Amino acid sequence: MDAFDIFHSLHNPTHYVAVLASDRSENAEGVRSSQNLAHLTDIPDDGRPHLGFDPAEAKAAIAEHGFYAFAVTVEPRDGID
Repeated sequence: MDAFDIFHSLHNPTHYVAVLASDRSENAEGVRSSQNLAHLTDIPDDGRPHLGFDPAEAKAAIAEHGFYAFAVTVEPRDGID
């Protein structure tokens, strides 16, 4: 089973980029070596949605663009501190 490498923008707290862990293409290596991104975590490619991340959508974008850029915003729920 493959996985996605997830990188976090150093300049925008809601921006993330995903590449396939096995991908050694120029685009994927550019994401990995970017001075504007930091490796955050890996997400397994198990076909199930994860918080803020849809693997099917990510794979489609990676196939077309070489990477998948997405945003995640976390807000507290009403009445919970």
